[in-house]
Amino acid sequence: MTQDPHDVVRVAAGEMVVIELLKQALADEGIEGRVLGEDLEASFGTALPTSVELWVNAADAHRARAVLARAEADRGKTPADQLTDDPPPATS
Repeated sequence: MTQDPHDVVRVAAGEMVVIELLKQALADEGIEGRVLGEDLEASFGTALPTSVELWVNAADAHRARAVLARAEADRGKTPADQLTDDPPPATS
């Protein structure tokens, strides 16, 4: 069964650098991801912090979310669908 290229879901949103890292994590697992919103970040910078989005084929969504959760856990962050621009807490 072939995948419908138009049946896609958003799996993450955040800053361009983070989304590109997450896209690479998906690629490492054989999941194709599409990044949308690069032009908005280029125009508005960080004024729209979640303007860059990562989309995958709906058939890959469950596996993609698991990969992204692992990637975010490795970075010490929250799951990819809850990315924020909040600074990390201060350490003593």
